[in-house]
Amino acid sequence: MKLTLKKGVLMALSIYLTITILVLQFAYHVQKPLSFLQNAVIFMVVAIITRQCLTLLVMEWKFYKMTEDDWLFVCLLLCRDVLTPMMSVIFINFYVRAKSAGQKAVVFLVSLVILLALHQLAITFNLLTYLKWNFFYTILLNAGFLLTALGVFKLISLTLENRKHESL
Repeated sequence: MKLTLKKGVLMALSIYLTITILVLQFAYHVQKPLSFLQNAVIFMVVAIITRQCLTLLVMEWKFYKMTEDDWLFVCLLLCRDVLTPMMSVIFINFYVRAKSAGQKAVVFLVSLVILLALHQLAITFNLLTYLKWNFFYTILLNAGFLLTALGVFKLISLTLENRKHESL
């Protein structure tokens, strides 16, 4: 069985791999006020929610149509399972470091724009095709992912704060 890649598929795969490597490198080198455990829990919860949302939107409710190409599906997996959760972790780390409400709003908006750009890239390369969906719903969905990450962070920090007052 011979595997062949079309020019557009190869371009999409190389772009998504490059973006993934850059985001992971950025996440590794940025100063993180949260612990590894906090970042890992936020990543895992957002990854699970992202996976479940996309599965429901595609398979159950038929709002999207996913690509049939195996290599493009790898790009979709990178976007769904690595890029979106990692951008949420980066968002939370910058959100915690922000001093004012205005800085926090800017961090939220920049993170949202990056997630929307990744989604638009998926639409451009035909990883996803809108059936009963539009870009406004995408804005709400990605804002929901960021707010979920924020909620998980608040829950973790509240739990850790309550644990400080316990004695062995």
